Amino acid sequence: MAALLLPSEILSMSAQAARRLVESGDGDGALLYLALLECGGDEAKAAAALRWDAPRLGRTLERLAALGLARSGGPVPAPTAPAPEDSASPEYTRGEVAEALEREPDFKALYREMERTLGRVFTDNDLKCLYTLYDYLSLPSEVILTLTGFVIREERRQRNSPGYLPRMPRIQREGFRWKRLGADTPERAEEFLRLQERVDRREWAVLSAVGVAERRPAVEKEREFIAKWVEAGHSDALIRLAYERTVYQKGGMNWPYMNRILERWQQAGWRTPEQVKAGDRPPKRQESRPGKAGPASCQPSDESIDENTEWLKKFLESQQKGG
Repeated sequence: MAALLLPSEILSMSAQAARRLVESGDGDGALLYLALLECGGDEAKAAAALRWDAPRLGRTLERLAALGLARSGGPVPAPTAPAPEDSASPEYTRGEVAEALEREPDFKALYREMERTLGRVFTDNDLKCLYTLYDYLSLPSEVILTLTGFVIREERRQRNSPGYLPRMPRIQREGFRWKRLGADTPERAEEFLRLQERVDRREWAVLSAVGVAERRPAVEKEREFIAKWVEAGHSDALIRLAYERTVYQKGGMNWPYMNRILERWQQAGWRTPEQVKAGDRPPKRQESRPGKAGPASCQPSDESIDENTEWLKKFLESQQKGG
């Protein structure tokens, strides 16, 4: 009989990480990466689960770091992998949520803290949204409170309204996004927030590089692409060149197309506009030189002409003598 897979029993791995592990052929690396995911990035717990000694752990971590799947002396980075879809979330009944409040003290404490944070009494729909985050997505209470604070700051920034408080459906939607991004533990949530701080510092510079003239906050999809580019370490100059190539090919800005350009350059190892231009330049045609082998000029040499002339002269003389 197949084992029942509950949300909390599912590990998320990005397709990119899987490809790197498969292409490396490193069995120890794959085992350690899975163990780190299961242990929340705790190297000691992963080594204990695998029953590895320190030298084996250190060697394997170094190989994972070379693949970009771990940091030297630090935990494995948060994976990016799909989570359950928002549209597929269960429809909890009022009775199910009321029962959870009675039998799960942690959920009850979270519910009271969320009411205090958002400054209102929760409706039945608010409670269902909160229970979806807690039960269906299996997000820890600490992560739910952290993402709620993040949504509050983002909504106030987007709306330019210092006192605005978002509704629970908006927080639930953000919870699904965090799950997809792998920010589903306190450690990964903190790492995600550090990335968002870097995105905040670069946001307007990137928007300017892609032709946005009027200063404004990035919308959600724009910010997702900007976060990818910031995390990949792309400079403003490289982003500007990718934008110019995009406009030339598409006649205007196209975020997915531009993202594919930057991904292709990253795979090729091009980190600067100079490297891109050098890599895109067609190879020089080799000019043929007299006396050199290869596909040089089709014109015969002087020596070849003299030899053919002498041969023809002798041939005609022999024909005349033969009658």
